[in-house]
Amino acid sequence: MKTSIRKVLLLITAVAMTSATLFSQEMSSLMFRKPVKSPEVTEKGVTFRFKGQKARKVQVSASWLGYTPAEMEQGPDGVWSVTLPTPGPELYTYTFVVDGVSMLDPSNVVVQRDGSRYMNAVLVEGGHADCYKQCEKPGNLEQVWYHSAENNMIRRLFVYTPYGYDPKKPKVKYPVLYLLHGGGGDEDAWTTLGRTCQILDNLIAQGKAEPMIVVMPNGNPSQYASQTLQIPEKKIEREYASGFNNYTSLAADIIPFIESRYNVIAGKKGRAVAGLSMGGGQSFYIAFNNVDKFSAVGVFASGLIGASAIGGEPFDAEKEIPGMLSNPAKFNKFDVIYLSCGEQDNRIDGMKEFKKILDEKGYKGVVWEQWPGGHEWKVWRRDLAAFVQLIFKK
Repeated sequence: MKTSIRKVLLLITAVAMTSATLFSQEMSSLMFRKPVKSPEVTEKGVTFRFKGQKARKVQVSASWLGYTPAEMEQGPDGVWSVTLPTPGPELYTYTFVVDGVSMLDPSNVVVQRDGSRYMNAVLVEGGHADCYKQCEKPGNLEQVWYHSAENNMIRRLFVYTPYGYDPKKPKVKYPVLYLLHGGGGDEDAWTTLGRTCQILDNLIAQGKAEPMIVVMPNGNPSQYASQTLQIPEKKIEREYASGFNNYTSLAADIIPFIESRYNVIAGKKGRAVAGLSMGGGQSFYIAFNNVDKFSAVGVFASGLIGASAIGGEPFDAEKEIPGMLSNPAKFNKFDVIYLSCGEQDNRIDGMKEFKKILDEKGYKGVVWEQWPGGHEWKVWRRDLAAFVQLIFKK
């Protein structure tokens, strides 16, 4: 009996040692494989590489190329590659298309998610894009769950706190920017695609923006959190006026929660709200329905205000906010009303017209800016960087 047990133990030990050896050999062979560098950015070009010896056709679909992917050629080592002229400074996205199937670059660990789409990212440094790089004095990002009484849900939001924020120093208080994503996005969009943390870190470090907290909630009333958490959406029985005027929870639930948990300046002078596209429309309603709660509002490329260009009814500010045009003194209480749109975005005419109307009605603090680009993140990142430099000025 003892002999049998000894044989079994010896066999188990031998199998374990063999497995460990094989695993070690496998890892060793992986370690000594020649790595594929992709992407490689120089002043003259951006080179993409993909190792796929059995692939028949490989392309790279890059955001600056529009809808036409670039063809890659296979070398004798089985590596496909192409070098494209280096575009201007910006954070770009791309994917590979291998035999008709879109896929990520396995050599690039920088991945961004836009709703259910995943893309690699590549940063071309210089100019305004330097704000997107990691700062030497980074702030912190928290994922926080809170109770929304309005929707009877436990929901998630992201909170950026600047470098030096210390919850144990309640006398040092910070203003708060409430920042809303667009349609198809969620509470993660502004940090991954929008580079909010890096933008704030860099501008604060340079003295161009006041140290502030940024709260990024999920603007979809039916979602507990982003779809990556695989939580089924809740059926919302409450009826909202529209897909833009559906986020009264920010004033009702989120502001009280943040002001009870963080060292913030409670009151109008310590609050601002802004958003892109859908979030821009939500910000419009939130701000103008709560003129005594916010000192600034930013509307980036709103489909509400530019609705006529995308098949909707022409925007009527007086209809949406009664008295806004007939009694402007009641609503003309903001330090900053920031309006912006991409130059190739078809919402731009409606946005410009709204700015013109506000000027004619004597609204103060109205700022207009436009950037090269369409309805896309390279425009909205610049909007954020410009907006935070205007607000909370002492």
